[in-house]
Amino acid sequence: MKFAVRYGNPGFVDLLWHPAKMNRKNQLTQIFKATFFFGLTCFWVVFQCHSQGLLLDDKIAMDSMTKAVDHVYNFQFDKANHSISKFKTRYQNHPGFLLFNSITQFWKSFPISSKPKEYSVYLQNLNKVIANGEKLAEKYPKSPEPTYYVMMANLILARHHSEEGEYIKAVNETRKAYSYIKKGFDLKTSYPEFYFSTGLYNYYRVAFPINHPFYNSFTVFFPEGNKVSGIKDLEIASQKSLFSKAESYIFLTTIHMRDEYNMPLSLKYSTSLHENYPGNWLFSIVYAECLIESKKGEAAEPLINRLLGRNEAAALLAGYYLKGLLEAQQGNSDGAKWAFQKALLHGGGKDRLTKGFIGLTYNELGKIAKEEGKLDWAKKYFKKALDNCSYKKVKKDAKVAGY
Repeated sequence: MKFAVRYGNPGFVDLLWHPAKMNRKNQLTQIFKATFFFGLTCFWVVFQCHSQGLLLDDKIAMDSMTKAVDHVYNFQFDKANHSISKFKTRYQNHPGFLLFNSITQFWKSFPISSKPKEYSVYLQNLNKVIANGEKLAEKYPKSPEPTYYVMMANLILARHHSEEGEYIKAVNETRKAYSYIKKGFDLKTSYPEFYFSTGLYNYYRVAFPINHPFYNSFTVFFPEGNKVSGIKDLEIASQKSLFSKAESYIFLTTIHMRDEYNMPLSLKYSTSLHENYPGNWLFSIVYAECLIESKKGEAAEPLINRLLGRNEAAALLAGYYLKGLLEAQQGNSDGAKWAFQKALLHGGGKDRLTKGFIGLTYNELGKIAKEEGKLDWAKKYFKKALDNCSYKKVKKDAKVAGY
């Protein structure tokens, strides 16, 4: 079975994804930046249950949900719905099913925070996941299943509170999630899915406060982590887990792209994502960026053209940024500046994916301005880049330029 993949968020890109701006308006929850589909895949499929109890050996449900998850990752929502249609009545109030619905809605309406009606229903369903998951935990205190559901819903809510500037709520949700993440350290050898959550915790517990010293005061709530152990756990999850394999590859991709700036490894993982889910345009973005950064721009051109043919603002923002990056790499500074300015026209969103690419775009404009001797403009651009994202590449470029 090919592994399932996702951003995140974007997946949950949003997942989807680990990038994103880190200024004072973003909260500690990024430490655990778990993408949404991990919770769904790990639990619904592996530990199926209904109102009568846990169904650990429900092979039919497992096979059906595996297909559904696969389709959602590839943005084939109708096929996903068809795959699990016969289970809707039986599991309509099951926390795993509610989480599946929430995550599906998230991706169908991405970016969902800009759509009030859908966003409201989405948040309500996440709170139902927690309520029903806690009831399930009371009934089956020794089962790892409710641990996953509640943990993932808490993390998702924490991220949204963070993006909305609700700091205390974000920290509280994160603390709730940690009580469940902690259990995973004892369970991961028996249930490989837990290697994903422990890997994320170990890595971001260290990486986040290093990148964002302002939030050091919040880290007293959480025990120390270890970046090396975190990456190792994610590697194990990518090899041994059944349903968090995709999420592990996503974070390995973004960690090596954004935090470590190790493009060979990032290209390796992003290639797997794109090849397994070519219909996911978020995966196309990161894959194309890795190709360009790896001096393989020709292979990225078809992907860029497809992004520029979409209607979503985030796709256009990323598409024009990638086009500008390619033009700059080919020595066409005028073409690059035009593309970067076009990218900024589509950067009105407040989601993490948008802010990450805004930061990257300003970073490239700063480099061009510096080369052209326009030092005042370069300074302004680098400042805006650092205000919007905290990627290693951006910090390095600004430092090299003397800012």
